[in-house]
Amino acid sequence: MNHPKIRLVSFFACAVLLPCLLGAASTPDAPTGLNGYRAADPNAAPVTRQNLLASERFWPYRVTLTKSWKSPGQEKSLRKGDAGVLIRVESSGRAVIDFGRDGRHAVPVDETDLLEEANRIRRGEATKLAPNFALAIGPRLVDSSADPPHQLALDESMRRAVFLCVFADPDDANFASLANELAPLSGRNGVMTVLFPQGAHANLKVWERLRATKWMVPFVFDFLTKPYTDSVLGDELAVPAVVLQTNEGRLLLQSAWHPGLASELSAALDAAFGGSQSATGSAAR
Repeated sequence: MNHPKIRLVSFFACAVLLPCLLGAASTPDAPTGLNGYRAADPNAAPVTRQNLLASERFWPYRVTLTKSWKSPGQEKSLRKGDAGVLIRVESSGRAVIDFGRDGRHAVPVDETDLLEEANRIRRGEATKLAPNFALAIGPRLVDSSADPPHQLALDESMRRAVFLCVFADPDDANFASLANELAPLSGRNGVMTVLFPQGAHANLKVWERLRATKWMVPFVFDFLTKPYTDSVLGDELAVPAVVLQTNEGRLLLQSAWHPGLASELSAALDAAFGGSQSATGSAAR
């Protein structure tokens, strides 16, 4: 059976350029991002360590170290001025940052310019194009519901409030049962389920497997799966695993996969949204 190649069109350019654009300064006259998205709100309370989790809409996409930093057990120190992509802020007061070649590190917020940049976004002095995780993952997804498959439209991820990130091997014997249990969560409370296929699988093979299981969720392009797994999941959990997070990256639940996990995910959504069954845009706080 011959399949056409999955098309990578203009969004491939977005995947390369958008993170660079996010770091550009903006004037208060033009603080809007994609499709009129606006993070700026000068009337909001200043962002502090105490309200940082509740102020996720102001989280910057990139952050810079203001001091040198060495993670426990690491020989090499990161240098003052090193910059990386913010993955999330944790309740511990640390920021999980992907420094590219230098790896993923959980750095104390006070060792970065995160608060300063968040307040620049709040005041409208810097542009934030879209919610951080939605923008990071949006240009990197295949639409498995399309035949032939093609890149998922960026608007589909931009309008979602929550992402259920699933890290699993499509060839695993339990994949079908995992898909069947998680399927009802897609679309609930604005959830977009995204598969990060584990193992060396070509895009078309993943597409065929998802259609065979009738779980046609978006999935990450094959050449990006490992770096994005390392970035989002890290080495904290063995796969299969799930990460439920807001469109900014704020963690709602993460767990190794086990039967019955869907009920825990539903409870986490109820806690975040007060039991509401539908939501789009910014996630509830």
